[in-house]
Amino acid sequence: MARATVKTDWISYGAVLALSITWGASFAITVIALEGFTPLSIVAGRIGLAALVVISAALLLGAGLPRSRNHWGWCLVLGILSLVFPFGLLTWAVTRIDSSVVAIFIAAGPLIVLLITRVVLKEPVQPRQWAGFAVGFAGLVLLAGPDVIAKLGVSAALPQIACLAAVLSYALAAITVKKMPEMPPVTATAGALVCAAVIVLPFAGGSLIQDIAWGPALAALAVLGLVQTGLAQLLRFYAVRRAGPVFMSTVGYLIPIWAGLLGVFLLGERWDVRTAASFGLIMLGLLIARTQPEQRQGATGSGAR
Repeated sequence: MARATVKTDWISYGAVLALSITWGASFAITVIALEGFTPLSIVAGRIGLAALVVISAALLLGAGLPRSRNHWGWCLVLGILSLVFPFGLLTWAVTRIDSSVVAIFIAAGPLIVLLITRVVLKEPVQPRQWAGFAVGFAGLVLLAGPDVIAKLGVSAALPQIACLAAVLSYALAAITVKKMPEMPPVTATAGALVCAAVIVLPFAGGSLIQDIAWGPALAALAVLGLVQTGLAQLLRFYAVRRAGPVFMSTVGYLIPIWAGLLGVFLLGERWDVRTAASFGLIMLGLLIARTQPEQRQGATGSGAR
């Protein structure tokens, strides 16, 4: 079977931008949800609500759920790597360390994806990609500032390890999506959510009902489940199959940019020279790392899935 080609066009860029905006707001929404729910309840609620939405979409669109044990096996792996592990680890970490510290770890995702892509998929990684992602990560370090950097490794070691494990899980999930047998995005996403729900709900379903809290916390949990998880997982699966895991990993750099813009324009935080320089470095790194489609697969390559 020929290796699937990738396609980085305006649709791919639009998907990355939409996901960066959606996931960039997740930390603030999670903080609101934590005012009324425990981390385990939030994970269960997100996965349960998202499963209802995506399964309904799969059935309404006629795609249905996976039909073979092989497909279900892949969906189980994807559900664990992209939902159960990272949701649980990051939600717990946010209760122990600053979200700015969590963002630094998430920003390491693109570099981890490059390493795994080279080792697992055996795909060549160009020097410009290494250089571009290194420049982008330097921008994230500058954006964090010395106060945040000083917190890395000094205290709260366990939550930081949890963040690293979550980032690694996301990276492995992106590789899994690329290696999975051909399935409609809505079918694969629904299957992954079903598997994740089967794992999580028996342990957390009771606490979710017991902890039910009306008001902003419940609204935040609903948004996390319906938008940040359900719709975003569909878009993520499609983007990885279309543009590849390395291109998709750039979301890790764009999430802090969106979070920073929210802080400036909505929360009145100060825009200073360091912030502007950081954003400039991040965007420069992404431009350097960008691989032209014709360089990888020829001018006529397409075959997006």
